[in-house]
Amino acid sequence: METSISKKNLKIILKLASKFSDKNLVRIINLAEKTLSDDKLTSAQIEGIKKLIQERHPSVELMRKILKDLSKNSKDKLIENFFFNAVIYGRQKQKELKSKLGFRPPWFMVISPTARCNLNCNGCYAGSYVKDEGLSFEIVDRVLTEAKELSIYFVTISGGEPYMWPHLLKIFEKHNDMYFQTYTNGTLLDKEMVEKLAKLGNVAPAISIEGLEKETDERRGKGTFNKVMRAMDNLKNAGVLFGFSATPTKYTTKTLMSDEFIDLMIEKGCSFGWFFQYVPIGKKPDVSLMSTPEQRNKLRDRIHEIRRTKPIFIGDFWNDAPFVGGCISGARPGGYFHINCHGDVEPCVFLQFSTDNIKDKKLIDVIQSSFFKALQEAQPYCKNKNLLAPCALIDHPEVLRDIVKRYNAKPSYNGSDEVITNPEICKFLDKYSREFINLTDPVWEKEYDPSKHKHWKEFA
Repeated sequence: METSISKKNLKIILKLASKFSDKNLVRIINLAEKTLSDDKLTSAQIEGIKKLIQERHPSVELMRKILKDLSKNSKDKLIENFFFNAVIYGRQKQKELKSKLGFRPPWFMVISPTARCNLNCNGCYAGSYVKDEGLSFEIVDRVLTEAKELSIYFVTISGGEPYMWPHLLKIFEKHNDMYFQTYTNGTLLDKEMVEKLAKLGNVAPAISIEGLEKETDERRGKGTFNKVMRAMDNLKNAGVLFGFSATPTKYTTKTLMSDEFIDLMIEKGCSFGWFFQYVPIGKKPDVSLMSTPEQRNKLRDRIHEIRRTKPIFIGDFWNDAPFVGGCISGARPGGYFHINCHGDVEPCVFLQFSTDNIKDKKLIDVIQSSFFKALQEAQPYCKNKNLLAPCALIDHPEVLRDIVKRYNAKPSYNGSDEVITNPEICKFLDKYSREFINLTDPVWEKEYDPSKHKHWKEFA
């Protein structure tokens, strides 16, 4: 791919996007196809998008809404930073780095620079974090600079509550060639803060919500739901891309799957939504809150239905594993890793074990740790490559216990090791995993074509 040609096409795409129409949408897709003619995977994805346009799929309405409703700056940064820097240039650079370094870097990363939060939510994965100062601006700045050297241009900022970290906006501004997602409770997204995000353009908040008012206020505190609704209104009015983040539990899954909830999120202006299964970590881990195997399986079918019928993208980091080749943790190619508020480098935000710290090592070294490599090599965890059961924490807990022990990975916080040491939790997870695998094995063999859902190692 000639960079000059790509830059030229980028300028044309930005101009077309500024005056949106269905005709311009087709022109944008055609330009992208020309730019990526040498990338078979992306070319196939573009063909899929063109087919959706022809079929007038609800996802086309979503694309139309994004290009029409976003502010010019938010729209330009989404196209330039996310689609071109992170997806196109990043993917090209990853190929080059693989031949040079002998491995392909992950596609994105999550960093939690602070554990401070103005809420106190039961079961939060960050609930056991020590509320200290967190990471300095200098450390985060260095990590992001090193990330770009490894082709990583998409970064999620989590916490704690990221908008309580004093250096957040300065980081967004300095690294204005990157695209950021923030996981936030939304209570600090007042009009003043949202105006700053709109001016920056390279930030997409994902606001945590538990369902409707009852479910949200029960876990997050009375009045939180209404604050979230105001935050969404502020973001929508300012033309900032945003979505929601929700944790299905045994008691909230039904509400989160309902038309009432999904339609409300669309009405409020959400372009995307992420589902994260409740797992027994954080403060006072409670296995009774976990969705049942049947609920997880039903949620998978429901998400597919939503994608077919409604103009919003819904992602489920467990049920969508077949589409990304399995578990995306441990810095695998196409995947990610997590840096916590102490600098510990973890496989993901839920696997709170580490062998390295970013404060005394370079990023290129920590993502090649033996601990990470062992988790990668152990995949696919199921002998029949059932990617519907991708998780070492709740689907294959025996794998996690073995690898943590073999590589002497240390728990990141007091209590992080309960998932592998607490007899009651271990017993529950062993039983849960057997039940879920027994439920999904027939589904995997009947409904999923292995040739279309290969393990990530087969195309890394």
